[in-house]
Amino acid sequence: MTRSQEHNRVPGQQASQDDDPFPLDDLVLDEPYRFRVDGRVYTDAHLFALEMDRIWRRSWLYVGHESEIREPGDYRTAVLAREPIILSRGEDGGIHAVFNRCMHRGAALCRDDRGHANHFRCPYHNWVYRNDGTLVGMAQKSGYGSHFDTSELDLVPVPRLEAYRGLIFANLDPAAPALQERLGPSAWYIDQWADRSPTGQMSVAEGVHRYSYPGNWKFQLENGVDGYHGNYVHDSFVKILHRAGDRSRQDVVRARNRLGSNASAKGLPRGDGLLEREDGMLGTFDYASRDEYRRSLVEAHGSARLQDILTQRNLLIFPSVYLFESHIRVIRPISPTSTIVDTIPTRIEGIDDAINTERLREHERFFGPSSFGATDDIEIFVLNQTGVQAEVPRWLDFSRGLERERVADNGERIGHSTDEAPQRAIYREWRRMMLSGEGPS
Repeated sequence: MTRSQEHNRVPGQQASQDDDPFPLDDLVLDEPYRFRVDGRVYTDAHLFALEMDRIWRRSWLYVGHESEIREPGDYRTAVLAREPIILSRGEDGGIHAVFNRCMHRGAALCRDDRGHANHFRCPYHNWVYRNDGTLVGMAQKSGYGSHFDTSELDLVPVPRLEAYRGLIFANLDPAAPALQERLGPSAWYIDQWADRSPTGQMSVAEGVHRYSYPGNWKFQLENGVDGYHGNYVHDSFVKILHRAGDRSRQDVVRARNRLGSNASAKGLPRGDGLLEREDGMLGTFDYASRDEYRRSLVEAHGSARLQDILTQRNLLIFPSVYLFESHIRVIRPISPTSTIVDTIPTRIEGIDDAINTERLREHERFFGPSSFGATDDIEIFVLNQTGVQAEVPRWLDFSRGLERERVADNGERIGHSTDEAPQRAIYREWRRMMLSGEGPS
């Protein structure tokens, strides 16, 4: 086995004569006029294990929103890479994140998505922990004797926990850079998303739309910033809008084809990316006629920012989370061919409740369980996964717009809103992290 092969072997996997690891540097081909990805990145179990180790265990991952744990005792559970955690608000007002694993025999302490509790009690042998993770009780403690040391039996805290604009991120890598350093230019776009509120605060509503699909996680990652597929996959929804008199087909096509400073697809550093359209996308609320709301934004943030704030964007923070106009979308890989997605509607703080209700209704129409949009995309993911089982035709092509994209001083690669600049950013970062084996630098 060569040194390169040894490096590419899955951690814990024993070398053998049958080992034939993929050359990782050949799975993404970034050429002057062509960008291609090997189809095995969606199917291979060894590559999936490497992704978990080199990307998901070393990235800042979204785990919750501050509005979900407003009061001391509030908690929510989440999954960090593949490790269950509990996020809670302590009596001191601070946010704590601990692994959801009893220090006695390893049972998960909490199974609910959200709730309120000052203590977590293990259902197996009744060990009890304060919501900051401190062990405060052991059933039949006398059986352990007087010399039993409990000093290392508090719940283990997650190595890194930071928040930006109410979004809480965690990281399993103690050496990861600070969250804001990692976000870089993406922080500006998060600011525009959060400042849709005149108070600068978004919140998360009760409830989540959770779905799974039999396909690789990167299909969902690619799709949220794909401005190319709407003309075809979502044509039935465009017809519904047209027939209902809500929006003409011509207006939808005009918005997609418009060229301008806020109508583009962008690949950002670190695998982030976005799709933005100043005249709106499918499934997004139209704020054009909401004069009172627009005035409140001008008063709060200034008229110079109004256009940037109201531009509709799908923003990806690689590799786990999207910020849409109406919701937060969290991606959770289960296996090479299985993915869970949480779609969590948001509320804009400081505005008329009627607007939030209308936003939610529009969200449900395109993104909800019985919607006309998200369901179409899931069908495409299944078709993707079925198709890539054919390995003789090796490559998937992401070259659209490669020749016409421009690179800004901050590293953004900017293309037409139907170009594949964001997908190329995803796979450049995927390749970098998979090859480095050391996570973000």
